[in-house]
Amino acid sequence: MNNIELCLEELGFTVVPITGTSMLPLLREGKSQVELERVESKPLKKGDVVLYKKSDGTLVLHRIINTESEDVLTVLGDHQWKNPDKINKGQVIAIGIGFYINGRYTDEKTLWYKIYKKIWMGSLTLRRIILAFLRLFGI
Repeated sequence: MNNIELCLEELGFTVVPITGTSMLPLLREGKSQVELERVESKPLKKGDVVLYKKSDGTLVLHRIINTESEDVLTVLGDHQWKNPDKINKGQVIAIGIGFYINGRYTDEKTLWYKIYKKIWMGSLTLRRIILAFLRLFGI
């Protein structure tokens, strides 16, 4: 069991820094942290950010883009527009309940986050266009 899983087990929550680029543009390595809460029996829905464990033990933070069934979820990083992963609900160990972005806290109730999520979840084609625009201007 790693430190993240240990904190979740003992405390029920943890805050961890973001590593990698899969959750850009919202979450940036070195500038963002995610507050995670143990899943337990919480219902998971489209748009939720979840931490799940791959079969090789790697922990991945992605967003649910579809619920195939009660037990199967389709997840994809915000910085991706193709090749989503299908995971079993049992692989999810935590759900993101808030984010620290440049030191400011944001959660599901924040207006700009609601707008971001609505746009980002709207269409993978639109996501691809926005990401291309951001790359073009170095954002």
